[in-house]
Amino acid sequence: MKLYISLINILLFPALVHSQTTAQEWYDKGVKLKGGKKAGEAIIAFKEATKLKTGFKEAWYEMGWCQNDIKDYRGAINSLNKARALWSGEAKIHFELGYAFEKTPNIDSAIHHYNQALQISDTYSSAYKQLGVIYFNKNDHQAAITNFLKYEESAKNPINDYLYWYRKGYVQNALKQYEPAKWSLNKSLEFKTDYASTYLELGFACKNLKLDDDAIAAYTKAMDLAPKSHIPLNGIGEVYRDNKKDMNEAMNWYKKALAINPDERKANFAMGFCLNNLTNHAEAISYLQKAVRQEPTYTAAYVELGYSQYKTGDSTAALESFNKALSLNPKNENARYFATLVYLGQSNKPMAQKMVDELKDLNSRYVTELQERVDKL
Repeated sequence: MKLYISLINILLFPALVHSQTTAQEWYDKGVKLKGGKKAGEAIIAFKEATKLKTGFKEAWYEMGWCQNDIKDYRGAINSLNKARALWSGEAKIHFELGYAFEKTPNIDSAIHHYNQALQISDTYSSAYKQLGVIYFNKNDHQAAITNFLKYEESAKNPINDYLYWYRKGYVQNALKQYEPAKWSLNKSLEFKTDYASTYLELGFACKNLKLDDDAIAAYTKAMDLAPKSHIPLNGIGEVYRDNKKDMNEAMNWYKKALAINPDERKANFAMGFCLNNLTNHAEAISYLQKAVRQEPTYTAAYVELGYSQYKTGDSTAALESFNKALSLNPKNENARYFATLVYLGQSNKPMAQKMVDELKDLNSRYVTELQERVDKL
């Protein structure tokens, strides 16, 4: 009989211990596990706490935080919404909700909650950073840089995140802020020296600052880190094409890019551009046709293709290319300029004058030259 009672006690003891553990004790255990980087185990403890005390706002919040940590974003949203209902006006809940939504297709909800966090506390620096990342991914460069700068203003500790400085430099390049971009990208390299994308952006900034040797050095480093990428080869080609005006050397680099990716649209466009510059217009056409096949909305390539066709005497094809460029970009001046030359060559004064009138509306620098030629027809 005693043995039977002892067995019952052994079987019931775990359940007894479980029932005697309070919500606060489960919560404290969860916090300790979270601090020990054991988010999955911490979630179990926080769940026990909320079973015993459904209104335990701190436990719901901590559980949501840990669910974000293990990438259970839907679970995090559920837990954090419960915390928000119990704990109004708490910025950190909105931040965690923003983070969870950022990892789902509901980006607008992420933006809303990050902004809610900032309404509660306008020095919540991480919210500015995450908003900057969202706008970076949306290619909204002005919104991204605005939030990145606010992040730096409100950050309480030095920013040692290489990816942050890379993204900031990328955005500054996109906004043509090349000197600040160069600084940001060099800052990124202080924390990670083997990220090829940083060198690509640094090369781009230096190229636009006419720092040709620095640009080539940065692109060469990117090439070493990513030997199968055509991008640094294109970059060096641009230095020779745009800055050094050495079309032959530029083409050497574009050919290397095309050896890696024969259909790469920028290298094909650049080859066509260089060949046109060297008056090899017939040879340029095939490269430019490939460029527009790869990107049917490539306005500059249609203009360059039209120029090749015009110079080889195919006026009909040239006008088709220029009209395509204008359908893509109604404010394009170069397409109108070269179309005017085609119409002048055809002695088509009405159409030539139409192009000039449209250029007048755009305040184009070409108007005076072309108007004089139209008047002579």
